[in-house]
Amino acid sequence: MNEYTRIHKILDSGSTKDQISVLESLSQSSDQEIINEIISKLADSEIRVRGEAFSSLFLNKNDISEFLIDALSSESNNIKGFSALVLANRGDANAIPALELLAKDPSSMVSSYALGAIEYLRANKSSKENHNGGPEGI
Repeated sequence: MNEYTRIHKILDSGSTKDQISVLESLSQSSDQEIINEIISKLADSEIRVRGEAFSSLFLNKNDISEFLIDALSSESNNIKGFSALVLANRGDANAIPALELLAKDPSSMVSSYALGAIEYLRANKSSKENHNGGPEGI
């Protein structure tokens, strides 16, 4: 059994403890399939698994923005909402256009998470510009 199949099997049907352990070990993955597997756990029925998936995505130092932005169009409200929050916490300002679209989502949870993420990213961006002496970093 290859590594991806083993990971998928644990995340799909392993115990909560095993799922959390695997998610902890994947926090620096850059593999698209693995990242998408982690993102899918944002909709898990177990809150501890969702939390560990969130942490794993947040702590990932690789450029995974594209995968998180793609997740904003998921069918799952949890995946959309929590992906918006991960993007905000990672400071991914390039996600603002996609988040603006998500702010019109029919789910009040999703739209409020998207609006919060947008405001956070804009405030963070403004704060950095002010700290650097303006948009040009003078």
